[in-house]
Amino acid sequence: MELERGGEPVPAVKIALGGVLTAGLLGLVLFAVASAHWAAALGGGLMVAATFSVAGGLLGFLFGVPKLLTSGGAAHPADESATSTASYAPNTNLEQVSDWLTKILLGAGLTQIGTVPERLRELGRALAPVVGGGPGASGFAAALGVYFTVVGFLTGWLLTRLLLARALSAADRQTLADSVNQTVIAAPGLGFGPQQVRDLFETGVEGLRVQALALLQGAPDARNLDLIVTAIDRHLSPFELLQALLAARAAADLPDLTPEQRGTLRDAVRYKMRNSRTVPPYSRRRSVAEEVLRRLPEQPAAPATPGEPAGPAVTAPTDPSVPGPR
Repeated sequence: MELERGGEPVPAVKIALGGVLTAGLLGLVLFAVASAHWAAALGGGLMVAATFSVAGGLLGFLFGVPKLLTSGGAAHPADESATSTASYAPNTNLEQVSDWLTKILLGAGLTQIGTVPERLRELGRALAPVVGGGPGASGFAAALGVYFTVVGFLTGWLLTRLLLARALSAADRQTLADSVNQTVIAAPGLGFGPQQVRDLFETGVEGLRVQALALLQGAPDARNLDLIVTAIDRHLSPFELLQALLAARAAADLPDLTPEQRGTLRDAVRYKMRNSRTVPPYSRRRSVAEEVLRRLPEQPAAPATPGEPAGPAVTAPTDPSVPGPR
């Protein structure tokens, strides 16, 4: 069942939660109107409902705290919100506390499940004066507490599941982007050799692969051009593809690139641009890829020497989506 669309609950979920909340408040109003002291009953009932909603919301928050993936991009290569945490260490205390408390509450609840009816009767008797007293006040107070605990739990879990996961993912992406930018700036002075960059990339971890590509942006090296081609062809996430294209742009200006290397890099970028979902129009990935192709133009065929028959021209394979020279 679809719960979200574009980071927000779908209309059906909003309507369902709103209907359940309205039904509970309507029942409280009707009970208060029938009570001898309706104002006190309504005010006390609202406080009881708010208290149990907050308690339920806190419980839903604990159950809804997202788990941290150590290689999100590798697990979800097509998900732009997937991140890797290999190059930095986010604080996971909240996740650990949530996990511990969830297990403790579940364990305690299961051991005490037989006493639930008696606990509810005690709760009703304790809250009956708050909702105005009178006949049925005890049962209504207990029902009110259970009802709004469930409503608060569902609301807290849903909002945590949708909003907190998105906020944490955005923060992780920004942290990784800042780390990459710092690596690009500092790359010339870090002294990483070609083999060290290769070892970093070949770990297979997205965060380290991205850092290797950042080093190739700040200090391009023709000896590691195959790493850039590999990242363009088999990237682990859209973010890594962008870094690979940026590294290709930096490598395109290297004076020691052989014609074969230039052709390989050009063909890899052209092939990737054929997929409009991976390199969508008007995206930064598209603009960087187009700039790489402008820096790597097709080389005209060498003219035949006088006295020798001109052989068939050998040209690099062209991509139908990129217009070639006419």
